[in-house]
Amino acid sequence: MLDLSLQILSIMAPSIILASIGLAWKKSGTDYPTAFVTTLTLNIGLPALVFYTMVTADISLASLKTLGLATVAVHVVFLSVVIVVFKMVGKALPISIAHVVGNTGNLGLPLCLLAFGDEGLAYAMTFFAVQCLLFFTIGESVYAGAINVSRMLRVPVIYALLLAVVVRLSGIPLHSIILDTTEILGQLVVPIMLITLGVSIAGMKATNLSSTIGWSVVRTVMAFGVGVFIANLFGLTGVARGVLIIETVVPVAVFNYLLAHRYDRNSDEVSGMILVTHIGALFYLPLVLAYVL
Repeated sequence: MLDLSLQILSIMAPSIILASIGLAWKKSGTDYPTAFVTTLTLNIGLPALVFYTMVTADISLASLKTLGLATVAVHVVFLSVVIVVFKMVGKALPISIAHVVGNTGNLGLPLCLLAFGDEGLAYAMTFFAVQCLLFFTIGESVYAGAINVSRMLRVPVIYALLLAVVVRLSGIPLHSIILDTTEILGQLVVPIMLITLGVSIAGMKATNLSSTIGWSVVRTVMAFGVGVFIANLFGLTGVARGVLIIETVVPVAVFNYLLAHRYDRNSDEVSGMILVTHIGALFYLPLVLAYVL
């Protein structure tokens, strides 16, 4: 039991420390170029990390495909459950997306890397890439009330994933320059994403706190149930099972606030969900890690 507790602490601590740096940075009043950092990470660092991880991962494409299909199933089932619950209580449907789309990038990637190593990162990358595709197509369409195909075509992570699959299938040998460059670029992603997460959370606020806490608890319970259900449905075991469950239950993604604010979809409520679920994650993620480990 002590060994497991120390293992969980070693997994959680780096993420908490790096996010705390971002939190302190924001509170100090020092300027943080969030727009620049986000653009750099999403357009350069993350695609490089996805490509390098996928072409070097010692995991079969069939296993990654299964995880990808399971990821789609997670979002379909989770969204269906949330919509049913929302209709029962009369809540606005557009922000149902916020309950489903978790922080699988900023928080999920480092957690899976620290918990399961490179294999965990490869599976987590697959989950994150599929979620990006769903979020910036169907998800943004729900927020906007209209379909935006062009935005989907501007998501670099998707092209990095497709290119990696082509390389794996064709067996094309890659020069060390390509591998070394993408590896170095990819190494900036995890620390920068965690620090940026801390900066983002520092600017969040929660209104109607009791309701926000209640919905955050409901959301977390639903997420865990969906994650376990889909993992069992697809027969996932070991690292793949652990990654799927972790990525399903991570707190609400900050991107939800950006879209809710852009399209005037109860951004204050979404902001509160992001803040409360991330604070709550300090308590529930250790329990989830204990379960999957």
